[in-house]
Parts: sequence; C-alpha cells; structure tokens
Amino acid sequence: MIDFELYRIFVAVAKEENITKASEQLSISQPAITKQIKNLENQLSVKLFERKSKGVSLTQEGENLYKKLSSPIGELNKIDREISKDRYINIGTHNHMGSCIFGDVIKEYCLKYSNVDLNLICEETPKMIKMLKNQELDIVFSKKDSNEVLNGIEYTKLGYLHDVIIASKNSNFANKELTLDDIESQIIYTPRTYSQALKRLEMLSFGKKLNLKNSSYNTILELTSSGKALGLITREYVDENDYKKFNLVEVKTTLELGEIEFGIYTNSNKSTELKDLIKMIKEYFFKLIPKQ
Repeated sequence: MIDFELYRIFVAVAKEENITKASEQLSISQPAITKQIKNLENQLSVKLFERKSKGVSLTQEGENLYKKLSSPIGELNKIDREISKDRYINIGTHNHMGSCIFGDVIKEYCLKYSNVDLNLICEETPKMIKMLKNQELDIVFSKKDSNEVLNGIEYTKLGYLHDVIIASKNSNFANKELTLDDIESQIIYTPRTYSQALKRLEMLSFGKKLNLKNSSYNTILELTSSGKALGLITREYVDENDYKKFNLVEVKTTLELGEIEFGIYTNSNKSTELKDLIKMIKEYFFKLIPKQ
C-alpha cells in the first residue's frame, strides 16, 4: 500500500505546479519533496511530472491521478487541520512581512505557546484570501489588496508601508531626484511579478516600457549595490543593517509611489490560540503606532 504522505505531497506539487511553493506549504525541504515524488513514480511505475523553465507540469498519467486524489486528499487535510487545530496555526504572509513586520509578535507568541507551531506560507494576497476562506489558512498578514472584503472574512487595519527606489551610495543616482525619463533608461530590480509595489510602478510609468527584472529581496539588494541598477523595495522590509551592508540609499524621485495600508485578514473560525495571537498583534501595533 502506498503511503498517504506520498499522495499528499503529490497533490500539493500538482496544485502549485512548483516544488518551491509546495515546500513552503508543507514545511518540507525541496530535496525531500523531489525524492518523495520520485519514490511515488517508482512505486506506480509512471512519470507524473515534466520539468518546465519555471516549475513543473503534470503528465497525462499525473493529470489522471490528480483528478482522482485532489478531492479526497483535500478532505483528509481538512480533517487533519480540524483535529489538530490547537497544535498549529497556518499563517499566510508576503515573504518579508512575516519576519520584518510581525517578527517580534511571533517570537513573543512562540514563547507563550511553545506547544503551538506557526507555519508561514508565502503567496500573493488574492490566493491567500481564497485559502483563508477555504480554511487552508488561519490568518493572513498582508498589504490591503482592495477596498472589498470577502463575505465571512474580517480585515483589521494595522498601519502603512512605503515603497521606495534604492541605489548604491556610490552611483550616479544617489544625489539627484530621478524623473520617469531617468528611470526608463535604467535596469530596475523589483519583487515578484504579482507584488503591489510593481503594479504601482507600472501604473505610474504611463505606458512607458520599463526595464524591470524580477528578483528576490536579497538579490535586489546585492545587484543594486553594484551601482549599475536601481531597486524597488518596501522600506519596512529592509533594516538599517542591510542598507549599511550593501551601501544603499533611498533615491528621491518625481514618481509618487505613496503608501499602502496593511493589516490582518481572519475568518470567523478561530481557536483560543488564534484569538490570542490576533490580540497580541493588535496590542503590539496599536501601541507602536497609536495614530495612523
């Protein structure tokens, strides 16, 4: 009999079409997932996935298996979450928001509830809200995606974040106010394609084609430090030590990137532990920034 865990891993990879995202969702290392998928393929004597430039895709055999397993595995996962809901909390968050913005609260909470595991899952906001509504997530830390909140989903405003353009202190960009024409002629390293910062920059470009390169935050800092490119980041995601380490500075620009509201999304199904986490988050931010 094939181990249920192999099927669970298979369904997660098939759903995400990406081993990295499945790894984050399951809290299992990428090499371990790759090994388990190979193990399942060997036991079934079929090839389940094909490699793509970004991620993986199902073969016909994989598609047939996914159709059979998707619903029952989903139900089993739901039962597992209900039974063990007092042992872990699934948190949806942007890559850097969980550690940089909510890091102190998470540390304090872990000290208070050593028996509760906090699982951080990184995704774009619309997908996290959908997962929250389906009870695949318990709480979402996020920039506000729109003025509309889905039925049954509660939103609590906590403050504002600020998107900025950065450059090396030694570059020609550091001591001048950049115009759209200046920016248009430069490489700009930006967060992932679905980031709200990137969407606002594209909107403010008024149809001009900018030379944008999607990268992780650490890569943005490293490449920008070369002095040959600009970077687009959320100010609050980077601390002073990173600015010093990479010799970076915020650049003045005629573009008004502005600020964006952030907060937490939750639904009505809350355990005692989750309610306490929400309370600690609210107390921390309302004390830190009483008026926004």
